[in-house]
Amino acid sequence: MSTHYFIGIRIPGQIAEKIGQARDSWELTTHKRLTPPADMHITLVFIGEDRFGELEEIAKRLGQIGQAPFHLRLAGVKTFGNAETPRIVYAALADSPELMELQQAVGQQLDSLKLSTDPKPFVPHITLASRWKGGSLPKDWPLEKLDFRVDAFSLFEIHPRETPRYKEIQTYQLKGRA
Repeated sequence: MSTHYFIGIRIPGQIAEKIGQARDSWELTTHKRLTPPADMHITLVFIGEDRFGELEEIAKRLGQIGQAPFHLRLAGVKTFGNAETPRIVYAALADSPELMELQQAVGQQLDSLKLSTDPKPFVPHITLASRWKGGSLPKDWPLEKLDFRVDAFSLFEIHPRETPRYKEIQTYQLKGRA
């Protein structure tokens, strides 16, 4: 199996732990995979496998992004897929022009490369549970509207059989415009 990659924002440890504790309090037994706090992140761009050997160029281009750090706020829990049998349960994020700007900047840096990124529209989220297995969903999804600072983003490598699954291979600090 070939290695896959994505560009994303790691959720700070204390925030990820609080999100994980909230999710665990729901006794969510409807999904096969519950995201461990150490793997919680926001995907900016999914790359997949590096079929054209562009990883080094991707890493170089990402270093050219200049943006100041910003804050994000959780905005409740939502799902992807059928509301009765959702394939993904996720923590939603409040609207953030800065997050959208960062995601667009990352996408623009990759535009002229051969890789084929995920064509779906960007929906900022933190996956909490995936792979529906059946059962009854909780009636309530209490999740504190936590606020956290984003001061970096990373190029990640996916290791499906390990925990944590997502390993940062290069991290880029947000430090403002040059």
